[in-house]
Amino acid sequence: MKPPARPRYSLGFFLPHALRWLVTGSLLVLLGIGVYIGVRFYHINNQLYLWWNDMRPSQTAAPPQAGSLPLDTYRMEIDGRQVAGIDRNLSGLAFDGDAKQLIGVINRPATLLTMDLDGRMLRRLPLRHASDVEGIAYLGNGRIALVEEKHNRIVIATLPKENARELDLRDAASFAFDMDRPDRKIKNVGFEGLGYDRGRDLLYVAKEHSPRALYRIKGLGEYLNSGRIAIRVENLDHWLDSRRVGTDVSSVEVNAGNGHLLLLSDESQRIVELDAAGTVASQLELRNVPGSKRGIPQAEGLALEPDGTLYLISEPNLFYRLKPGSANADPGLALAKQHIHQ
Repeated sequence: MKPPARPRYSLGFFLPHALRWLVTGSLLVLLGIGVYIGVRFYHINNQLYLWWNDMRPSQTAAPPQAGSLPLDTYRMEIDGRQVAGIDRNLSGLAFDGDAKQLIGVINRPATLLTMDLDGRMLRRLPLRHASDVEGIAYLGNGRIALVEEKHNRIVIATLPKENARELDLRDAASFAFDMDRPDRKIKNVGFEGLGYDRGRDLLYVAKEHSPRALYRIKGLGEYLNSGRIAIRVENLDHWLDSRRVGTDVSSVEVNAGNGHLLLLSDESQRIVELDAAGTVASQLELRNVPGSKRGIPQAEGLALEPDGTLYLISEPNLFYRLKPGSANADPGLALAKQHIHQ
């Protein structure tokens, strides 16, 4: 009996199988690259986490605390107006209570700018000997603090005179933080936002992500007034543990009346107010603001006026203004009006 003949495989038999494996492997590689880009640059893992948390019943927002900003009543008054003269990289924002105007920064090239309360640019000055400036805070008496994300450096400067053409920071006072982070090779993970409580002499510094971080610096005002260095840094990372805070921190601001913090989260499209103990006091979902058509894409800067008006900017060059509703007589706002002139 003859053994069964072995089947003969032609080249035409192998080609479809090889092509199938090639296509499958290519799709898996593309999927892996897509997941990496989505997580690394667009943080889709955080977005999915946020979506999952928002679907849970426990995510229902609690009523605002007494004395907090009535964020649940805010309406959009200026919705994404382009700032003329800026093409890209509009970043930090602060309210100058002395001049009654807004001051902001462009991170690349490093630039200082002033705007009126309608988002119209008044002047623009290059920042010399500075790079990757992401945040700004107004300290009072014409002085500002700037944060360089790349170097985790905070620079103290004085707003230049009206006829100035630039602001040179070569000899400006500064201090840096060596956070010894394991992701040092990853860009865009340093300090992002600044907020100053002038009445209590507290400077808050926020780190955006990878991981998020929040620091409070006391003693800056004493140094500015007397030259005496007695700065104390406090780590407030545990204030960010609440899932209502958001998945990143792109800006920080202070309600001068009660010392509460306002944290802006771009990824979560949310502004959260934290009280003196770090507990969520109120919050605003930017996707659901009456008068807003599409939320605030890539929200980067936040500023608060004593009457409760909120100003926001987003990259590349958009300006927003939000006003409180019927709770305009909130006691926290009245206190803020008193502190802003102290």
